[in-house]
Amino acid sequence: MSVINQMLRDLDARQASKQERAGLPPQLRTLPPLPETRSKQWLLLAGGMAAGALIAGVVASVFWGSGPASPTAAPVPAPPAASFSPPPPTSMPPQVEEEMLLPFDPGAMKLSTQLMAFPEPLPVHDPVPAPAPEPVIPATPPPIVKPKPEPAKPAPLPAAAPAPRETRPAATPSAPPPPAELQIEKRSRESRAHDQAEGEYNKGVQAVRRGDSATALQSLQRALEFEPTHVKARQALLSVLVGSKQWTAARQVAQTGLAVDPTQSGLAAILARLQFEQGDTAAALDTLTRHAAHATGNADFQGLFAYLLQKQQRPAEAAQRFQAALALRPNEGRWWFGLGMALESANRGSEAKEAYAKAREVGNMSADMASVVEQKLR
Repeated sequence: MSVINQMLRDLDARQASKQERAGLPPQLRTLPPLPETRSKQWLLLAGGMAAGALIAGVVASVFWGSGPASPTAAPVPAPPAASFSPPPPTSMPPQVEEEMLLPFDPGAMKLSTQLMAFPEPLPVHDPVPAPAPEPVIPATPPPIVKPKPEPAKPAPLPAAAPAPRETRPAATPSAPPPPAELQIEKRSRESRAHDQAEGEYNKGVQAVRRGDSATALQSLQRALEFEPTHVKARQALLSVLVGSKQWTAARQVAQTGLAVDPTQSGLAAILARLQFEQGDTAAALDTLTRHAAHATGNADFQGLFAYLLQKQQRPAEAAQRFQAALALRPNEGRWWFGLGMALESANRGSEAKEAYAKAREVGNMSADMASVVEQKLR
């Protein structure tokens, strides 16, 4: 409008003729000039708005520049360790019976030294929208062009009806095999899950070495969520739980691992040992019985099985398990001693004497156990 108003003022200033004003509407007049005070008010208002926008931009940059602090996960307190006192034996001194079992050493589960680094994602902020440009008003409106009428098209002729076809019963299609794309996608998902599980497992191993058991527990649990069949992660998690005497949680981890893979005889032996330590010898024997078919080559499994059978007054079965353990590891003097005790309880004195003699020959026993062997041989 300012351009049109300036044009009218120029025509009035030089007193243009009617020919120069031809084409302009007769009611079109120039606008009176705005007072000076009004223009100053508009300038002050525009300056205030610009200052407010500047302050708002500074505040927004400060707010978006400092992201919210990530909460730190508080370590989960370990449940109090339960103390268990198994019933005293009837056929051997207490200190000798305790020596029949290997010590429950959580460090026996070896941890891998591999490490896989994962970059941390950067924080993402919403971009500040840029101000929209002001529309430009043209000086003169463009001329209106009327569209030319299109010539009328002739009406289409009616299509001939198709000849009727013979209707045949549709054959039921057989179920197609799964496409190769689905199999590739499945393998890709499994590969990604395995990589994520390996990363969490390595983080857990590093946390164990730093002595940060809370972080180790979280990383190893996430590794098993990504890949439940990750054997090393489950063994490391059991090692941390046993080391912190979280017996109930360790039992659950071992039971879940056996549900995923029943062939893991090592997990079955750990679960049975945990059940025995908590005073449930019957449950421990049931666990070993159910998984004995997968433990024919596991000497520790056979030795633990024999020891629990001997405690339940089942000497004939205990002797068989001691013999199976010694066939795999013949230099264990404590198992030769246990075999002699089982044979003696089964009224097989001559065989028991041979077992005691073999125990003295092999050695590899404590002083108390060696003293009992000497007494038996005399």
